[in-house]
Amino acid sequence: MIVIKLISRLPLSVLYLFSDFLYFLLRFVTAYRKRVIMKNLRNSFPEKSEKELIYIKNRFYRHLGDVIVESIKTLTISEAELNQRVKLINPEVITTFYDQGQSVIGLSSHQGNWEWMLVSCSSQLPFHIDAVYMQLKNNFFDGVMQKIRGRFGATPIEKRTSFRSMMLQKKVSITAMVADQRAQKSQYQYYTTFLNQETGFYEGPERIAHKLKRPAFIVDMKRERRGYYSIHFHVIDKPPFNKEPNYITKQFARLIEEAIQERPAEWLWSHNRWKYKRQTSEMPASVE
Repeated sequence: MIVIKLISRLPLSVLYLFSDFLYFLLRFVTAYRKRVIMKNLRNSFPEKSEKELIYIKNRFYRHLGDVIVESIKTLTISEAELNQRVKLINPEVITTFYDQGQSVIGLSSHQGNWEWMLVSCSSQLPFHIDAVYMQLKNNFFDGVMQKIRGRFGATPIEKRTSFRSMMLQKKVSITAMVADQRAQKSQYQYYTTFLNQETGFYEGPERIAHKLKRPAFIVDMKRERRGYYSIHFHVIDKPPFNKEPNYITKQFARLIEEAIQERPAEWLWSHNRWKYKRQTSEMPASVE
């Protein structure tokens, strides 16, 4: 941890030199998860040429290097510098709920720098933020990530205990979930066509929103230039809720698909999102 903290004290201009080296390693030395990335890109963008897909892959490698060093920098970055680098464009969309004493559900994807997304919202929004996460197998790196995510006041809560934590939380809060992970085998899945492929999404966030009667919104992060991002908030649904089944999950899938199509190099293509396919016996469960 001491070594990582010392590295994080370097200015970002120096850390981006490390990122450039990481890009070289990822692209030319290790060809990091190249097969998974190219398979995902080919299936997602069948209309694009091989040359275009390779260009997106290489830009993704560069973006991933930046996300890694920026995340390390989070351990020591000042609040003022972070807030200069990440601008919340329309926070009033959700702060109106805070003024009403209403806790909310925030959904995001692995778009932009999702670690800076969390800490910048923790710094700039009046809500307390509970960040749902899955515990890493490596205890050291799990501890590092908890320190990063809790830097400006957010509380990391493990996924298995998250609903209980939400029930017990007395503060007006945002429960933040990165909700584009691969859905494991579960009865609580909604299937839809996403990036030209049948894709399962967890219905958990929607079920929680309905159960706790909390508005659900999406956080869209856009890279403006190296080291600088903007964040837009979009309310998906709120009580008394749209009666269409799976409405929140459908809208979430549609909105993040639009963001990926607009800025494809900024999504986490190295994740094997489509590893599991729906079995013929599986049927999507409706939201009660």
